Amino acid sequence: MFDPEKLTEYKIRIVLSLVIILLVVFLIFYRGMIGTGSMEVIFIGLGFSVVSLFHAIWAIFKIKRL
Repeated sequence: MFDPEKLTEYKIRIVLSLVIILLVVFLIFYRGMIGTGSMEVIFIGLGFSVVSLFHAIWAIFKIKRL
């Protein structure tokens, strides 16, 4: 589930996940939730980003404990 040699990749994944989360939140406030397409982007985009963020945090935590 995690690879100790990919510590840098996990750090980059955290940054990218945070950027995507901030982008989706910005778009929600800027454009609003109009239609089913925006709802899909919100749920899938935020869902993927949050899961990726927590996985990267978990992996870094496990690597640091080794």
